[in-house]
Amino acid sequence: MTVHKQVSLESTVLLLERLATDPSAIPSELRSDDQLRKRLLSVIQKLVPELETPVETCQRVLYNALELPMARVAIDLNVLNNLKESSSPLTTEDLANKSGKSPDQKLLARILRYLASLSLIREVDTGLWTASHFGNNLSGKGQSAGVSHMVDNCFAAMVGLPAFLRRHNYDPPETKDDTAFAQANRVSDEEKTFFDWLKTRPDNARDFNIFMGAHRTGTQTWLDLPEITEEIKSSFKKVTAGREGGEGKGVSFVDIGGNIGHQCKAFKQHIPDLKGTIILEDLGEVIANADLEDGIEKVAVDFLRGQPVKGAASYYFRSVLRNWSDPYSRIILGHVRDAMDEESLLLIDELVLPDRGAHRYETQLDLTMLAMLNAEARTETHWKQLLSGIGLEVKDIVYYENDAREAIIMAKKASI
Repeated sequence: MTVHKQVSLESTVLLLERLATDPSAIPSELRSDDQLRKRLLSVIQKLVPELETPVETCQRVLYNALELPMARVAIDLNVLNNLKESSSPLTTEDLANKSGKSPDQKLLARILRYLASLSLIREVDTGLWTASHFGNNLSGKGQSAGVSHMVDNCFAAMVGLPAFLRRHNYDPPETKDDTAFAQANRVSDEEKTFFDWLKTRPDNARDFNIFMGAHRTGTQTWLDLPEITEEIKSSFKKVTAGREGGEGKGVSFVDIGGNIGHQCKAFKQHIPDLKGTIILEDLGEVIANADLEDGIEKVAVDFLRGQPVKGAASYYFRSVLRNWSDPYSRIILGHVRDAMDEESLLLIDELVLPDRGAHRYETQLDLTMLAMLNAEARTETHWKQLLSGIGLEVKDIVYYENDAREAIIMAKKASI
């Protein structure tokens, strides 16, 4: 029995080694069967800390903070894109010449060796490099902006989070201006919050906005789920019934804090037969950059001060309320509640963490919100408590991306 186990383990390790050495040998059915692929990915990730020695754990964890900054360097020097676009391997000199930055070649070689050790690129011979699947995953415009955003905008706050928590005796405030971000970046009175800080840093703001618009690329969208879109259609018929102008004069969808209108456009595309106006709401300087089509209107709004659009069929937040702690969220949601008709629908497009067994994707975002904004990603119980506390009742929670627990929380005014 012991011999059989050893043979089985040896064959398993040999198989994994072969797949890692030659990714083209990965069976096509493994890539096409998403559930099987995710199971394998999950079990490998869980096995790593269980098989490591203390020294190996220290090497992995203590130097982990170097990986993201060096990915940023790779993006600065256009290493990933140049390798991805090349039909043949490139030398260190090639990459230096193509970077547009004239880096020292000895330094570049050191950087490339490190990137290859992470599998961000592949070293095919001494001083000869080619693209990797891992690096290609970070080479897109949205992913590259995400790396830049995390390093340039978030990294100092994350590193400073332990000192911030110690300063507050592990009871952080719920205010927007005393944050780990503010402490790490020594922001001025004019730049009290992360979003104030972005206003004077257009390059940082550009990376943030690109990443926010692209970070869900490839995931399922809630607009693909008929149980949600049918609820919106039903709500629209009810709120416009008996009103002057009927459905033609109604408002079907209000995207609150919708940036430059990605969701408004997607909504119109997915439900083209729904009459009524679609409203994009955000700060005036944000929506000024929105290029919208007929049927979508802009309304400049500070959602902490009020909700000017009354009686819409649906009011929608996407990844907005995670940026605000409960006291602020109660104010924002309270304005929407007051604007809602009895048949209006509130749609909150957010992470909904399980009360136990949360995934790494969820927990790391939760602590990033803490570091940047004294905010949080909420559990299902927390969401229900927050909404019920201001007179809103959860009608349903529909999950559309199970791995990251992305969901639409549908709520209405609570019955009196």
